[in-house]
Amino acid sequence: MASEKKSEHKNALRSKTLIKYAFTQLLAEKELSKITVTDVVEKAGISRGTFYAHYFDIYDLYSSLQTSIIESIDYAITKIGIENIIADPTLAFTLAMNYLDSHKKEYSSFLLSNEAEKFVNRIIACLEEKFASQVVEIFPPESLSKARTYIIYTLGALKSVIFHWLSGKLDISAEE
Repeated sequence: MASEKKSEHKNALRSKTLIKYAFTQLLAEKELSKITVTDVVEKAGISRGTFYAHYFDIYDLYSSLQTSIIESIDYAITKIGIENIIADPTLAFTLAMNYLDSHKKEYSSFLLSNEAEKFVNRIIACLEEKFASQVVEIFPPESLSKARTYIIYTLGALKSVIFHWLSGKLDISAEE
């Protein structure tokens, strides 16, 4: 019985992975509003029932993918420590690039889709807010404006480099 539950769990993870991968590929081909459940299940090679066992509709799938990305970012920030990232963003940038490199197929179509700009701006706004709350505790009041400007500048640069790299406009490795 225990192995039965384990295989069910394994199958559910496999199905979700197939669904998300098919969905991100479709996002590279067409707008979110044009993607149907039929498109996803055909591309993933699964049944409609399998899709609906995990997601209510395409927008639920999209939201789930966004949530997964945001949770990964939040976990990484917590692990590194905001104060360490503020002191030297190089480590966070290197870890982000290595993570994206190892998930390039999955994230490039998602982050280069028509819907991505709004989502990435939402991530940047969340990061700015997260860093801003920490900046107040780290820097004296007279330096807050400068520190917030530095954070906005750094996050904007990171966003731009990632978009250029994922789109192939920067022909460099993740380490470079």
